[in-house]
Amino acid sequence: MEIQRVEKRRKGWIITSVALMLFSAVLAAAVWFASMNNNMNKQTVERSYEQNLYDLSDNLDNLEVNLSKLMVAPSGKYAATLLTDVYNQALGAEKSLSLLPIDWHESESTASFLNKVADFAISYQRDLISGGNGEKFTESVQSMYSTTRTLNNDIRERASLVAQNKLDIRKITSAKPYNFRTRENLSHNSVDYPELIYDGPFSDGRTADEYKYFAGTESITLKEAKDIAVKALSDYKIKTVTSAGKSLSEPLYELSLSGDSCDAYVSVSQHGGKIVNLSVSRKLGKEMLGEENAKACAKEFAARLGYDVSPVWYLKSGSVAYVNLAPIENNVVMYTDLVKVKVALDNGEALGLEAKNYCLNHTERDTTLRMNPAAVPTLIDGKLTLNNVRGAYIPLENNTARLCYEAACEYDGIDYFVYLDAYNGETVKIMRTVNSEQGKLVM
Repeated sequence: MEIQRVEKRRKGWIITSVALMLFSAVLAAAVWFASMNNNMNKQTVERSYEQNLYDLSDNLDNLEVNLSKLMVAPSGKYAATLLTDVYNQALGAEKSLSLLPIDWHESESTASFLNKVADFAISYQRDLISGGNGEKFTESVQSMYSTTRTLNNDIRERASLVAQNKLDIRKITSAKPYNFRTRENLSHNSVDYPELIYDGPFSDGRTADEYKYFAGTESITLKEAKDIAVKALSDYKIKTVTSAGKSLSEPLYELSLSGDSCDAYVSVSQHGGKIVNLSVSRKLGKEMLGEENAKACAKEFAARLGYDVSPVWYLKSGSVAYVNLAPIENNVVMYTDLVKVKVALDNGEALGLEAKNYCLNHTERDTTLRMNPAAVPTLIDGKLTLNNVRGAYIPLENNTARLCYEAACEYDGIDYFVYLDAYNGETVKIMRTVNSEQGKLVM
């Protein structure tokens, strides 16, 4: 009988031990899943904070550029358009700032400044609509631009550190939030508020609905397209050409090529047999060429492919150069018809070409500049120093284009391009250069 009681107790302990082990395992799993879920939630929150920081930086970039344009375009329709952008970008920046987990006391002056910029934009725009010329706002715009530039540099530095994993975004979620105060006071009480664009100019271009350049040309075969591609890359000693078939969305033959030292991708138009896109991958050697030689190589390569264009913009990045070229007719630059060439700076070979805008838009146009060029200095802001004037056919946001005078100007160390309608002198667009690690970009 005693033996039976002992056996029962032993079985009870075994059952209890197994139950405890199972409970511990379930508890451990629950803790692990909770921890994993918590980590995932933290990562989601951190990504959200990072995105808000990048959005803040983007809005400040655009706000700085547009305020700099407003300094030299104080009146007219273009100024009114700029002010709409300034209003939206200031409020967008303030919203992104508010979504960052920072001490509000530390960011209050910045938020207040951004709200004042938005209010100022409304006041300025109302004055223009009622017939004002914007002159009374000039000093305030200058002051706001200076402050925005300081703030932008500071935030851009933080965003860059986060992007490079040199600043943990969790620093601004800790008990002691990251300090986002700028190096200058942003209360901006000195401003007297009235009562209430990397690459070159038009590098994105505007696309049409059809390839105008190929109108009336004959179609070619796949074999002819392969021959055209091999000839274009004769310097690379191409050995194999593989067809990827016809493009589903474009009238192009898509080809892959390979040689002893490179691989390449080429698009050839099904009508006319023009190379529209080209990309070459190979190892780069020691940099040997300067800007003028690189431009000459780009122009020569484009001409070899049948594009009569001249360099209008240059950007160096590492051991390669990006050259924007355009037709120039009667001293009028056709920015609608850009050809972009990527040049290796070790030996001048072309590593890439993009001629879609040229092929879409190139056709005969009237390049007659009706307005006397002598009027240009009287139509730009008096603060600007005028360096050069020429004609320009430029793409606009609504898939149209306009013949203009391009006035290359400078003010306060900033280079501007002011585009005036060649018929009535209206300011159509203003672009300015922005220094980057690669060189000067245009916005």
